[in-house]
Amino acid sequence: MIVAVTITALGLCLVAAITQLFGYRLSGTVTLPVLAVYTLITVLTLPVFILSTLIAYGGLELLKQRTLLYGRDELLAAIIIGSAIPVGVLLVLGGVLAEPLRAVLFIGSILPGLAAFNYHQLDAAYRKWDLLTSVGLFVGLITLGSLLIAPDFSRTIGTLTPPTLFAETADIARWRGATVPAETAPILLDRPGTVGILGLALVASEGFRRRYDVRIGVIAVGLLAIYALASVWLLVLYVLLFAVTYVALLVAHRNTILYGRVLIGLATAFSLLAAVPLVVALPAVDGLSAYFVAIFAGINAYNMHATAPAYRIVIPPVQLAAFLTLVGIARQFIEPLPQGVPQQFGGPEIVVSAIVVCLCLGFAEYYVVSQPSETAVYDSSIISGGGNA
Repeated sequence: MIVAVTITALGLCLVAAITQLFGYRLSGTVTLPVLAVYTLITVLTLPVFILSTLIAYGGLELLKQRTLLYGRDELLAAIIIGSAIPVGVLLVLGGVLAEPLRAVLFIGSILPGLAAFNYHQLDAAYRKWDLLTSVGLFVGLITLGSLLIAPDFSRTIGTLTPPTLFAETADIARWRGATVPAETAPILLDRPGTVGILGLALVASEGFRRRYDVRIGVIAVGLLAIYALASVWLLVLYVLLFAVTYVALLVAHRNTILYGRVLIGLATAFSLLAAVPLVVALPAVDGLSAYFVAIFAGINAYNMHATAPAYRIVIPPVQLAAFLTLVGIARQFIEPLPQGVPQQFGGPEIVVSAIVVCLCLGFAEYYVVSQPSETAVYDSSIISGGGNA
């Protein structure tokens, strides 16, 4: 995990610096560093990513020509289009594909839409230089990872934390002869089931954003629901990282003028670095799961920081409501591991969860001021002849 965190944190800081200096998007804040890590795990990640990104970009271009789509709706459309082929292959052929290829198709369904959206947002004059810079940064991260995943390091940094890039399932570790024996994390939920949970998480996230104007993470809550059934310590890790990263963001905000994409990259890098000692201190957790928990904690801490101060108090109860709902759904299909929660999920647990969800949403409804509909605004506008004009 140390090497994966090193590559990702360095990549995030470099993306932040390049964005600050030149205004490039570089496929999105987290895309290139995460893509580099997954390519080191499974080399097939790269061609799947490139093909899916091209499809997402072409589909988004067509939508822009034929619709009035813009803003966040563009991003969601790009993610859905970019997910179509890898998720389709996964659902149809998932049972006969090797696990590494299933993992590639899964990650290939998330990142391409982000990359396509970011390139589409760039002015045409900057796309070539943005792409060349992205390729250079990606090659640099892959080279660094290849140098660090070496037999000389396998007995030191390869064993201090969960192996991840030193695992026997990682292509780079096998090619360099630097594998470290480790238990393979069991698959809690098959890939189609995971896709379903993440789809529900996306719907819930966007629904809450439109209703309460707060961001809870497009897929973060869905994956956290699945991770909870694997180990309660992953939830503890998320809460701790969320808290320390949010405090770090407050300090950075008071002492710098950094904001937006630059700040979210630095926050995520900080969360990843803070995760390493916590993973060592906490009971055994899967390295790749802890890696993504750290990324989610950094992004969601930034989401809370970027929310209007008056509405920040709404984010925790809304996240909890979405989390409990998704955990309840996932628990119907997953038998939790010994350290996972909830171990029992019968009538009493369902009732308690439902009450907590209702209280959380009730608080949000009470606290947030509902925005008038577009129709009401139009009907009351002097320009449109309404409002007793």
